[in-house]
Amino acid sequence: MSTTIGGIVAELREGYVFPEKGALAAETLENALAEHVYAEVTDPERFAAKLTAQLREITKDSHLRVIFGSPFGNRSASGGTDEAGFEVKRLDGNIGYIHLSRFVPPDTFKPAADKAMRSVSDTAALLIDMRENGGGHPASVAYLVSFFLDEGARVHINDLIWRNRGTLTFRTEAFWSSPTPVHYLGKPVYVLVGPKTYSAGEEFAYDLQALRRAIVVGTVTRGGANPGGLRELGSDFFAVVPTGRAENPVTRSNWEGVGVRPDVQATLENTQETAVALAKSETGTPQTRQP
Repeated sequence: MSTTIGGIVAELREGYVFPEKGALAAETLENALAEHVYAEVTDPERFAAKLTAQLREITKDSHLRVIFGSPFGNRSASGGTDEAGFEVKRLDGNIGYIHLSRFVPPDTFKPAADKAMRSVSDTAALLIDMRENGGGHPASVAYLVSFFLDEGARVHINDLIWRNRGTLTFRTEAFWSSPTPVHYLGKPVYVLVGPKTYSAGEEFAYDLQALRRAIVVGTVTRGGANPGGLRELGSDFFAVVPTGRAENPVTRSNWEGVGVRPDVQATLENTQETAVALAKSETGTPQTRQP
């Protein structure tokens, strides 16, 4: 128990992107340990949940968490389009539909994105469903955004501001558009979001919204914009302590704590139906009545 808390405390003080909040959270955990607050919490999953709740209460950071049990256990070692999380189909009225569940690293993501976008490149409008997207790699977000931008100009998409470990200084990692084999321009694009849309999934919607390249449809997203890696603490405990924060070059802000606000509000159940109706209206496709 003391080893686990010691590891979290070190991460908070050395790496958390908001140093003052990190120091406060570290001190709070140390005081609780000294006062034997955790003495009766013998179940490791409950212990991890209690620590997570404490940390989030102090920092209001939904990325910050403690996990018991390796999160790598169910991951497959092989790659491929299926593992990239794309589901592609055509809807009535020549409307393309892409459901994307995650943003895997670029080596796997890019060929899958190329295949998906080629298959919908001739549609009249496009729906991109992020309602179950829980996040992933920011470089893959930037690549998918690139399909919707003019290939003649390099566009600044997003920045991540990282804390230099053990210091009070920061560095900026910039993400720009990159060449793609096809482009989806001059046609309506709708990004579907909901309460499960998180982290990189939120960034994709936020970026296209800020660039005025898509209409976001649905309900407010979860609100997590502070990325960070997984740290092993020993005894099968792991911690995620954000070491960076997103900063959009257009808004000079992000969606942390507030989520992405849809341009068109819709209930979770009616989000796709609403987006389809908008697409048909925009493209002049006759509406079909449900029996």
